[in-house]
Amino acid sequence: MPESDEEFQDQRELKPSYTFIGTPASEEHLEVARIHFREAKQMEDNAIRAEAEGRLEEASLLRDLAKSRRETAEEFERAAKGEVKDPIVTEILEDQEGTMKNYKPHESDYVVKLTDAEQEALAHLAEYTEPPPPSPLKRALGWFSGKKA
Repeated sequence: MPESDEEFQDQRELKPSYTFIGTPASEEHLEVARIHFREAKQMEDNAIRAEAEGRLEEASLLRDLAKSRRETAEEFERAAKGEVKDPIVTEILEDQEGTMKNYKPHESDYVVKLTDAEQEALAHLAEYTEPPPPSPLKRALGWFSGKKA
């Protein structure tokens, strides 16, 4: 909760975190860049705190993550300026290309083991797949029409 009117005024002046349909891509890229820069700053602040408290591995990890966020933010800024294509689309296409290059069809190692009853039924499968003999009515109709049934 805001403690004073000044804090409330500051919150109203912030840009909304949503976009509307029809917003230019450059504005959306800048908004994403701002978010990534803000997250990088938070991670860097948390890294400083973690280092002060003696959690060196956590601090190192947070710094690495902050660096990655900054790089992503810079890429989105370049996309907003028109220097590079949309980073999200580029990442998706690169992922698909890698998947296509490394595609291996699925091969199952599972071997079906049939029970004795299933093996016997499989051996006599031909008996069940042959058409049934013609009925007496069909034979009689065939005899009258001159066809062998």
